Amino acid sequence: MLIPINEIYLNCKYDKASLKERIPVLFLHGFTGCLSDWRFIEGKIPKQFTSILIDLLGHGKSSSPENSNLYSQDNHVKYILKAADYLQLEKFVIVGYSMGGRLAVSFAVQYPKRITALVLESASFGIEDDVERKNRIRDDRKLAEMIEKIGINDFINYWYSIPLFNTLKKLPSKKIEGLLQKRKVSNNKMGLKNSLIGFSPGEMRYLVPKLKNIDSPVLFIAGEEDKKYVEIGNKVIGEFQSSELNIVKNCGHNVHFENPEEFLKLLSSFLSNI
Repeated sequence: MLIPINEIYLNCKYDKASLKERIPVLFLHGFTGCLSDWRFIEGKIPKQFTSILIDLLGHGKSSSPENSNLYSQDNHVKYILKAADYLQLEKFVIVGYSMGGRLAVSFAVQYPKRITALVLESASFGIEDDVERKNRIRDDRKLAEMIEKIGINDFINYWYSIPLFNTLKKLPSKKIEGLLQKRKVSNNKMGLKNSLIGFSPGEMRYLVPKLKNIDSPVLFIAGEEDKKYVEIGNKVIGEFQSSELNIVKNCGHNVHFENPEEFLKLLSSFLSNI
């Protein structure tokens, strides 16, 4: 279903009948992802919950506008708010991976009373250092130029060859080939390019000082071999009012893809104890 929000549309999948009877859980994918990344959880989370899957702006079947300003942190938060209002969600759980995790915590900081709980997988919280922030903006703009120059297929191949995803090499080649093919057919140059420009971590406000305002339960998940995000998790976990950190063994950045069974186990346990 396409949800109209001003000049854009967000593609969303949910069961309308269960929204009023169960606690909604909104799943936000990462950069180059789409809502089908979360299909493995459908029907497997605790029965008192219902899933809402969404293609973020610039991804999947959602709009990919030419104006990069529409992809800003504040606009992404606004789109989630408008989608929640459209679906008549008073409060809901957000599960966000990587870029989706940055959006999830951005929303929770601005609208803490709309959040039942928060699950952050391999999420970051903006960049505190000015020089590092400017360098990240520069690097992401170079990646955006690369997409324009070499096209989606070659960019996806490049993106999943970077060190962040080294642990994917341990998985069966057929599984990796399936992931790459899905990424190539579900994305377009405009959407990915502008996501890098408008919603770069360098363009985000640094959120750590605001985490104390989130009074709902928080679960942070990171892969043991993803040292950067393990460090981030250890740094921020004490900033929330109520939180727990789970480090998943033999995994890297994309825990829910590398070990979906363990991810689902952690998620279900957390949801059951809300």
